[in-house]
Amino acid sequence: MIVVDPEQSQSSSLVRVLGCLGIIAIICGVVTVGISQLHHQTQLSVERTKAEWRQKFLKYVKDGDSSALVMDSKLLPMLATDVDCQKNLKRIDFASTKIDPSDCIFVADLPNVTSMYFYCTSGTKDLLIAARTLRITSLYFEMPDLPVESYLMLKDFPHLKNVRFEHVMDDEWIDRLKSELPNVKIDAPYPRSHEPGGAR
Repeated sequence: MIVVDPEQSQSSSLVRVLGCLGIIAIICGVVTVGISQLHHQTQLSVERTKAEWRQKFLKYVKDGDSSALVMDSKLLPMLATDVDCQKNLKRIDFASTKIDPSDCIFVADLPNVTSMYFYCTSGTKDLLIAARTLRITSLYFEMPDLPVESYLMLKDFPHLKNVRFEHVMDDEWIDRLKSELPNVKIDAPYPRSHEPGGAR
């Protein structure tokens, strides 16, 4: 009959538990480092893709395209500091992007831009402020980050002819903009009164 010393058994169990915990800690460390490396590699890949995208759209405009799709804030200074782009660019479409305030100012250096479109864009107000020096004739808005009161700044665009709102707007604001911008065609096909449950 084998007699097991309780203290020795308890000591062995403790060693096994500590060993398991050590292995778990090592695995956790390896996984954490792996995730960190994967995140870093993903970030590098995203930045590389964005840089390639910027170069592609810069080339389009340099080669004569009159419009640019801006989905990356850093494309603006590239367009604004290129002589060919300054000459060729007439329309900028901002789509699903956040424009840094430091990049917004470059819009003013694109003298031939007359049309701007904003779709789900952050930084719209700063972009409009920068664009007031341009001969803007057309503006299009679809779910920008602007409170409705900010649309009154459209009065600062002396050459403005057309404004279109591709989102629901309160009827009173449509009427107010039409009143305050009498020489501008206000196209607002989605008044709130036409929405289900909407009221004028």
